[in-house]
Amino acid sequence: MVVAVLVIVLVQLILATAAVVVAVVSGIQGTGDQIFRMPLANVVMQLVVIATMAPIVIATAWLIQRRPAGTLFSVTGRLRLRWLVCCAALAVPALVLSFGVLFGLQRLTSPEARFIGEFGGGSDFALAVVLIAVLVPFQASAEEIALRGFVMQSVGSLGAGAGEPRGGSPVSRFLRTPVLGILISGTVFTALHSYFGWGLVDVAVFGIAMAWLTWFTGGLEAAIGLHVLHNITAFTISAYEGTLDRIGTGGGSWQGVLATAVEVAVYCAAVVWLARRLDVRRTVPEDQRDRDAAGAPAALPSWAAEPDPGRWRERSAHWGWDDAAADPGSGHRQQPSQHPPEYSDGSAGDSQWAAPGPRRGGSWSPPGWDGQAPG
Repeated sequence: MVVAVLVIVLVQLILATAAVVVAVVSGIQGTGDQIFRMPLANVVMQLVVIATMAPIVIATAWLIQRRPAGTLFSVTGRLRLRWLVCCAALAVPALVLSFGVLFGLQRLTSPEARFIGEFGGGSDFALAVVLIAVLVPFQASAEEIALRGFVMQSVGSLGAGAGEPRGGSPVSRFLRTPVLGILISGTVFTALHSYFGWGLVDVAVFGIAMAWLTWFTGGLEAAIGLHVLHNITAFTISAYEGTLDRIGTGGGSWQGVLATAVEVAVYCAAVVWLARRLDVRRTVPEDQRDRDAAGAPAALPSWAAEPDPGRWRERSAHWGWDDAAADPGSGHRQQPSQHPPEYSDGSAGDSQWAAPGPRRGGSWSPPGWDGQAPG
């Protein structure tokens, strides 16, 4: 994780330096942390810089940790696109309800204030909407991959499994729960924002909810689905009002916090219901070596362990906190148990409103990934 953080900082410094050089050569004099005079140009720069986190952590997982890069995305070792689409569809009514709650609270507390400011987007509004639609998915996904994926997995790899030295201690058992990974991921996510007051509370509620949802669903798809649509909506409103120069900053409001809480609560409930209904895979296939390491009976002889086209029942624990690490590169190895196989159909379908936007920037498995993925 240290390597990934250092590379991210280095890349962002290089990009920021390059942007400053371009601005100086072009005769553009920025102010403060605004490199360019045009707010849209600064926002694009921020989105691109944040998006670079994704390839960096993916490369780190592959080159340093020696595990398939797809294990950052889900327990299946890949991004489950159809499940992502389902989650994005559920995000729409959650966002609409959030806006309804915020509008109602504003009418009650500040009836004279405008819910959305007057149009101030100017002639660049259409271009801003296009750039937001293109770049925000990369920015929001990068934050999920880095924070709800890589960070949660790294934290989840700290505890020892039941068959490892010191694996039975209270500390090890605690580290193998998702609690610490969720809290650390949410805290880092919040700290990487420039909000203050209620704005930071708003971001913390969103970040912790997405971290829990990542653990529960066994992948990043649910968090990405809401995060992308949430940010596109917030950025578009800011572009409409002409406040892109203030995006990702401010003090927020308690009304915004309550609206975000309703948004993530409704969304989490809907995703949990659909995941259970569609039998979305939330755990990794059983690895015989984990049971052997814990003192369980040995595997069946080779003549009785022929591969079967069905999928073996998955273990009951979630996302890589409860098992010992396996050898690097073990990947998704599906092996039969000593019991008759039980089949499942696997995963489904193969500006008071603070937004987790720019200026922010599972627990999943240990660096020798053993088939477990984020939670």
